[in-house]
Amino acid sequence: MANIEQITYFEDTGKWRQNTAAVVDIVGRHLKSSRIRHVVMATNTGYVGAQFAPLAQARPKVNFVGVKMAPAIDKLYDVKWNARHGRAMEKAGIKLACGTHALTGGVDRALQSQFEGFPPGAIMAHTLYLFSQGMKVCVEIIAMACDAGLLPERVKVISCAGTGHGADTAIVATSAASANLFKMKVHRILAVPG
Repeated sequence: MANIEQITYFEDTGKWRQNTAAVVDIVGRHLKSSRIRHVVMATNTGYVGAQFAPLAQARPKVNFVGVKMAPAIDKLYDVKWNARHGRAMEKAGIKLACGTHALTGGVDRALQSQFEGFPPGAIMAHTLYLFSQGMKVCVEIIAMACDAGLLPERVKVISCAGTGHGADTAIVATSAASANLFKMKVHRILAVPG
């Protein structure tokens, strides 16, 4: 029989600072009660990664990876990296992967824009959006971290992302690179907007 864990539901995604602090706490508690040794988090400005820095310093045997979108997408969304947050991540040993969105970037984005179609990656992304924006990003950043060589495939990982800003979604999954995406398995939802 499995141990049933409670899911945390965030009712207000606008309270992204409070939600992020709660997600960091949830991840810390889950790391204490599990054998998971990998955590990935979406951190386009460095804010979320910096919030995980104290946890990363307290758990040096855990592989923490921040994942941010490619510079071309930063320009598209007018996102700026915060060097102070980046230094906090680096000091805590949090690695940084920077790349094209596994589900909604690259060639799929170009095809959708040029031909007004709906490529397969976008269909997958919009299916995950049924849960939350963060759910789509949680799956995506696992693949991106594997693609960058900073997260091994076929390991249990906690993945954290959010709705626009901060973090409000956290899952436990088995990792897979984007080329092996259907080998990824979501085992548990720890937090999600409700």
